[in-house]
Amino acid sequence: MIPIIGIVVIVLVLLGLLRYNQHLKNKAKLCSKEAKRFHEKLQQLSAPDRFFTDEEVRNLKIEFAPILEDVNDLYDSHFISNEYLDKLGLGDFMEERKLLNHKQYINNKGKK
Repeated sequence: MIPIIGIVVIVLVLLGLLRYNQHLKNKAKLCSKEAKRFHEKLQQLSAPDRFFTDEEVRNLKIEFAPILEDVNDLYDSHFISNEYLDKLGLGDFMEERKLLNHKQYINNKGKK
């Protein structure tokens, strides 16, 4: 028979894990909003009728560096599922961010 103190400790640990999971979900939702903003800004900068400069790419990378770090941390966490993060569009953000220079290259191909 588990002593009452053991039960209390188990319950407190479970409550802590649930609270931490909720914290991560809230962080993921905020990252999702920023990821959408990144996507919209990228669409504007890489519009077919404009030249996407190296400085704009650099500024975009600097502006969204904190969210990239947060999203990487979320994907590395064992306390939130990757499927949940993907559902929020964070996997798409990671892919777009990874292909940023390629998107610039494709956009500017033939322009100058």
